[in-house]
Amino acid sequence: MVNAEKRRRTAAPTHGSGKASTPGVSLGDGPAHETPEVSLSSKLRYKFDLALSRGPLVVIGYLGLVMLTIIVIASIIIWAFQLKGVNGGAEIGSPFDAFWQALLRVLDSGTFAGDTSWPTRVLGLLVTICGIFLAGSLIGLIANAVDQQIEQLRKGRSRVLEVGHTLVLGWSPRLPTILAELVEANSNQKKAAVVVLANVPKDEMEDELRMKVPDMRTTRVVCRTGDPSRPGDLDMVGATSARSIIVLAGEEGDAGVVKAVLSVRSLDPFFEKAHVVAELENAGHARTLRTLTEGRIVTVQADEIIAQVTAQACHQAGLSAVFRDLLDFDGDEIYFTRVAELDGHAYRDVLLAFESCTVLGWITAEGVVELNPGSDALFPVGAEVISVAEDDDTVVFTDFVPTPPVSVDSSRPFEEPAQRVLMIGWSDLGPAVLDELDEFLTPGSSVDLVVDPSLLGVDDAWPGAEALDPALPVTANCTTTVWPVGGGPEQLMEIARQGYDQAIVLGYRGDVSIGESDARTMLTLLTLAKTWPAGTGGPRVVAEMLDRANVAVAQTTGVEDFIVSDELSSLMIAQLSERLELHLVFDELFDADGCFVALHPAPLYAPDGEITFAEVVAAASERGETALGWRTAGNNQVVLNPAKSAMVTLGPVDQVLVLGPRSANSAQAPTTQAASPAPAPA
Repeated sequence: MVNAEKRRRTAAPTHGSGKASTPGVSLGDGPAHETPEVSLSSKLRYKFDLALSRGPLVVIGYLGLVMLTIIVIASIIIWAFQLKGVNGGAEIGSPFDAFWQALLRVLDSGTFAGDTSWPTRVLGLLVTICGIFLAGSLIGLIANAVDQQIEQLRKGRSRVLEVGHTLVLGWSPRLPTILAELVEANSNQKKAAVVVLANVPKDEMEDELRMKVPDMRTTRVVCRTGDPSRPGDLDMVGATSARSIIVLAGEEGDAGVVKAVLSVRSLDPFFEKAHVVAELENAGHARTLRTLTEGRIVTVQADEIIAQVTAQACHQAGLSAVFRDLLDFDGDEIYFTRVAELDGHAYRDVLLAFESCTVLGWITAEGVVELNPGSDALFPVGAEVISVAEDDDTVVFTDFVPTPPVSVDSSRPFEEPAQRVLMIGWSDLGPAVLDELDEFLTPGSSVDLVVDPSLLGVDDAWPGAEALDPALPVTANCTTTVWPVGGGPEQLMEIARQGYDQAIVLGYRGDVSIGESDARTMLTLLTLAKTWPAGTGGPRVVAEMLDRANVAVAQTTGVEDFIVSDELSSLMIAQLSERLELHLVFDELFDADGCFVALHPAPLYAPDGEITFAEVVAAASERGETALGWRTAGNNQVVLNPAKSAMVTLGPVDQVLVLGPRSANSAQAPTTQAASPAPAPA
């Protein structure tokens, strides 16, 4: 009560405003604070510091205003007092002449030398001295502002004004390959742009890309430094105006990809403005992301693609080149084209209605892909034809033609014997390769897996197949035998002499560097080349090289096919960024329940002698398949998408490249065996 009275007595009376009239006193329950006395010079200095902190443009504005004030005051004095002797005695006829004379003395220090009277000389000297200080400061500030702007551009923090561009989020070793493919895809466009946003200095990104992709052709590449998971940085690079967005797995892996995708979602909740292609390492993360976005985001897993292509390339020579040709933009690619004339016509007629491209099937107006439909299936109304062509402008409808007669027995089945596969090396990719191999191999086949225990963390005696059992998939068509081999090449050569149809060499990953892994792969290839000399009918060898730069060196070992890890996924990402529906085609080609691409014996499709490719297409259609090209045994080269009128002579050892329904392999009990350590050489 006493305190309350004391507070009421100390409060000064108010006059309408409700505030105490005593300056510098606070009327709250807490103690009163007095406002310190501040000098005018301190206030001016404080305001000047604030102006400097706001950047050079504000200071430039202040200096310009001071200069204008001095010029106006000087011109008023000249005009009001009609000072004589200005500029050699010339008459000041108007206030504008006085303003002009004052302006000249600020900008040009030598102008006042022409003044002839002392009052004019004194005024001109004062104005010139002010101009020297102010104009010099102004010029310095302008130069500094330009330098700061250049520095900002060098840091990559300026806004991007591109529209319809491809936006890449994240930095990855795969980016140069993706960019090279996008440059090739944009070669027929006059103004194409690719914008890269990553947590890497702008000049480093530009130097790296310029070194690895020296010719950008018609594509403009814009690099910006920022965080792909920040909506503000995405807005800076025009994420909402981009045509497609590629999210790469950089140093943060899947976590960085998920954060970047969610950041894009904050700007485009339903992913309607740009289609998004995301690279993920974990299959579970990929499925979750596709499910939560209702399929609006396409995910790519490098290991899955490598395993699928490795298994198919091992199954038949030349298939890796076919898939690479379909995945890159150099050569033939897959296109979607609307051709109204095809509506209601049978698939067998559609196959022959294009002279310079190969039909694979169609995609309906509802987005359903059908590859290699039945020969009697009718082309849906409103659907787009899916074809392999050199370019989109070569997909030209050349009218329906009569089906040529088929002179071979189309009822002859294609029977593939059981095969024995030698698989050397192991990594996280191994289970996926074994799983894919099991889909292609005939029941009764076998896989001998040769591993180095020291590279698997097994330093003691070989514990048996249980060292790999948790990672080995359940196979239905082949048995798997694990061989522990370490040390020199003698043990591997002893195993390789037991007789195999195909061999796969995988690179060790994990704790082994890329360079060391590729070096070990090349030494393994040299060992196999010595065991199976060229020209002796040895097995076909497929090798995985982690670094594409090492492929040229590894080719000296005589291996037919190479599977480059990062390159395959990079090619697919670039393709999907141009047309999102392509993932439906690739899923169908690589799915166990979808279609297959294979090389079958030529006598099943063509008789001896010279025929047109149109006759091969008709024979394949009767077998329920789609012919894509051929492979001659003489040069081992696969010809993809020849013209229908092209003439070819196929012999008994040649092959026809076809797309057909995947046959169901009959299952048998899975078997995994542990072999004893490889026998010592005799």
